[in-house]
Amino acid sequence: MYASARMYPLSRDIYSEVVEVVVRVREFGTFEWTSQDDLVVKSTLEDVPYFNAPICLENKQMIGKVDEIFGTLRDYYISVKLNDDVKASSFTPKQKLYIDSQKILPLRMFLPGGQQRGRGGRGGRGGGRGGGRGGPGGRGGFGGRGGFGELSGGGGRD
Repeated sequence: MYASARMYPLSRDIYSEVVEVVVRVREFGTFEWTSQDDLVVKSTLEDVPYFNAPICLENKQMIGKVDEIFGTLRDYYISVKLNDDVKASSFTPKQKLYIDSQKILPLRMFLPGGQQRGRGGRGGRGGGRGGGRGGPGGRGGFGGRGGFGELSGGGGRD
């Protein structure tokens, strides 16, 4: 095979240059406070974001990604890990932030009974070959101990 036909990159740096393009945004929540270099955002959506989902401004300029989700199911916050070129001090309280509409899950996915049930399995690997000591079946032979006749399966003459 020729060297030019490789299917993998020669350098791992190519992965750091991948930029997500946000096509359609949806209002996610409001900026509340900073924690170190991260933003804490109160969600106004009922839906739950994916981890690492891009968070952006209304003009679709990406500012960071969802880092952690905390709070209750219906009243939660997220922390946003900001991009290197964005400073936490540039945000004002109650400023609206947006999320890619393709990066959210409905709340029902996290509630009991909200998951779709798959079809049933195929079952086990089949039954055993008998019932242990004294049970019917077994490893072959002529039946249980002693006795003659048809029921015992013994080796008696008919």
